[in-house]
Amino acid sequence: MTDVMKQLRDADPARPGRLDAVDEAVFAALRDDIATTSTRSTADLAEAPAPTTSRRRRVGRRGAVAIGLAAVLTGGGVAYAAVHLFQGATGEGLTCVRTWNADTAAGQHVDAAGSWRTGDPYADCTTLLAEQGLPPIDDPVAFAWDGQTVVAPADQVPDGVERLEGSQALGTGVVELRRTVEDVVDGGRGECRTVAEGAAWAQGEVDRLGLQDWTVVEQPGTEGLPCSDYVVDVQDRQLTVSASEDPYQRLSTPEMDAMTAALRERIVDRCVSLDKARAVVDDVFAPVDFEFPTTDVVDESAGCARVDVLLGGTIDVTVYGPSTAR
Repeated sequence: MTDVMKQLRDADPARPGRLDAVDEAVFAALRDDIATTSTRSTADLAEAPAPTTSRRRRVGRRGAVAIGLAAVLTGGGVAYAAVHLFQGATGEGLTCVRTWNADTAAGQHVDAAGSWRTGDPYADCTTLLAEQGLPPIDDPVAFAWDGQTVVAPADQVPDGVERLEGSQALGTGVVELRRTVEDVVDGGRGECRTVAEGAAWAQGEVDRLGLQDWTVVEQPGTEGLPCSDYVVDVQDRQLTVSASEDPYQRLSTPEMDAMTAALRERIVDRCVSLDKARAVVDDVFAPVDFEFPTTDVVDESAGCARVDVLLGGTIDVTVYGPSTAR
């Protein structure tokens, strides 16, 4: 293991108790001062070097992969935990707790927190807790609190809150929309599109995901910004497309470029099942000496598997697809 990746692993927030390592003042500042922050903006913290080679360059030795990927991870350790705490305290994700009190109401001293994986608060909390090395919550209840979604034991649910009926608190379509606009493989960050091209692509994604009550808003282009960026507004059910620099360049390294190219070639350009796509993901990221979340989502309505890869804090991968490709 390289020194860089050893430092990241030694500070691994996925171990039990790492969320409590975040200073309360840090989290308060995140929540108060960055109220509109999303996963996309956390990537701005990464000081990745500008790419000097083609995205098709081959991956080098294991150590090079680790160092290259470390450049696009936002700090690891406590910084990564703070990002996930912030996501849990906003519409970006959910918070999972076994004991409810004034601290947890403020988003502090929680058992697990992070971005939505499937839109099912119970399944997603089980996943987030497992990443902390913790068992699922007994008799869980999902409820809304101050703009966030919380899962807690039934006997810990505060009086007078809105309990979320059913498993789909957010909806799988909205969750995937958030992920596809951040995806570096073939999503919003995978290609430089003009604002017009980005709006057309965004409308196609909204239609594909069956979000009939959503609208795509195209903002005028800005001179000198040739590409497009996307903002998902769940409350207004709106996807805004605006001009930006190339959304991938800040995240690009030769190692990451080769991995995304491999995923395009072996999943996007072919028609494979969910299991085969997951095997490809595991193989492509095998040289990465760093723990990161990977979520499988069964979608029998799809003919082929697809994959979303998000960068920023860690590598967050979701694989969607049918049990049998057709």
